[in-house]
Amino acid sequence: MKKRNLLLHLPFLLFVGLQLYSSWSGERLYEYIGKPFILLWIAFYFMINCRKAPYRWMVLSAFAFSWIGDLFMMFAWKNDLFFFAGVGGFFVSQVFFILTFLHYGKGKGQGYIKRKPAWLLPFLAYLLFIYLLVRPGLEGAMKPVVLIYAISLIGMAVAALNRWELTQWRRFWLTFGGALLFVLSDSLLAYTKFIAPIPGDALIIMISYIAAQYLILRGIMKS
Repeated sequence: MKKRNLLLHLPFLLFVGLQLYSSWSGERLYEYIGKPFILLWIAFYFMINCRKAPYRWMVLSAFAFSWIGDLFMMFAWKNDLFFFAGVGGFFVSQVFFILTFLHYGKGKGQGYIKRKPAWLLPFLAYLLFIYLLVRPGLEGAMKPVVLIYAISLIGMAVAALNRWELTQWRRFWLTFGGALLFVLSDSLLAYTKFIAPIPGDALIIMISYIAAQYLILRGIMKS
């Protein structure tokens, strides 16, 4: 099993390498070749290693809608409609991640947030901070769309934190670390999209995004 899984990582590294090279060089051809297969690989890897996992459909749905979001985002430079379609895909993905995290801690006692609700405050503060930061660059329907997505994104991180002490520490930190990287990636994306570009932003966004998806995959598999 270990040898097979190690070999399976070879195409994953190839797809990731093509995507990161595209993000660094700006040559979109490599993105078109590599990016669509990253989430497909993640979903496939989960399927073959977790055939009897509970709530399996939730996990696969989260990866599937992330993949849809990726496809639309590849063409966001052509038209803002692609960008918002991508946001829609990721929004549904976040909802399924929230359901996944909640169910994988279900029946093991009260969640961490329910026991210590004060931990909600830093997440709410960050939600307010990032939304107010990008709000000057938003127009019309963008304002509620971005706000709703930001709520779902932070909600996913909160749901991941809620598993603290309900699962083994390594499982927790893999999923929670992945959720935080997801927040970082999308925060940078929103800032560069609506405020101003940052040197090397495309590469940083993709590194944190791919790492987020992979860590979440590993954390769920260990659960």
